Amino acid sequence: MPSQPPSETQQFNRDVQFLLKPNNPHARSLLAFIQRTIRQFGLQAYITEIDIFVEAYLRGVKYTQQHQAEIHQPKAWMRSTAYNIIRECKRDRLHYSALAFDELMDQGQLAGDTPLPAAVDDQAISNAISAVLQALAALSPGDRALIQWKVVEGLSWQEVQTRFVAQGEDRVSQATLRKRGQRALERLRRAYHLFNGEPGSCELADDLSDHLDEQP
Repeated sequence: MPSQPPSETQQFNRDVQFLLKPNNPHARSLLAFIQRTIRQFGLQAYITEIDIFVEAYLRGVKYTQQHQAEIHQPKAWMRSTAYNIIRECKRDRLHYSALAFDELMDQGQLAGDTPLPAAVDDQAISNAISAVLQALAALSPGDRALIQWKVVEGLSWQEVQTRFVAQGEDRVSQATLRKRGQRALERLRRAYHLFNGEPGSCELADDLSDHLDEQP
């Protein structure tokens, strides 16, 4: 059986899930901070808050796994890590846009905290939170399984492979699973753009519908 993630990682997962609950003021201020910082760095044409939130989350998973230590202030940790990531994106946005799924697990360390800037429009934050949740729900079962096992539970690709085989799927190489994981993360981002009502959403809807029943 695949090993369970450390208890510290499980606690971090619960904390982040709480941060994403609708009407949670912590979620609003965190996403407001990310949106505002992206605009301050002039990166709104290249990245969105879901890009930054997902990568900050992955770094939290990696931190708790490697150090077996709890993140006692997850909101502050996510905020300071998100700020660090945005600074990295500013330095090299082309490199960021080409990051593969696995590489998101291997970026940077925690930076110092930063003051929270002025709040973004409250309705915009509500829409962003709703879009995140809808994007996750709209993924195919295979995409959700890949993100759940690799990102949330922190399993190795060998363990992900074992999970799929245990569910009756044909065995595929770990390299193939990595590519599928990268595509799953990209579809999560595209679904977010769709549910956030951004330009081109009709085309994105067509693209997303092509994958809703896709098997892993």
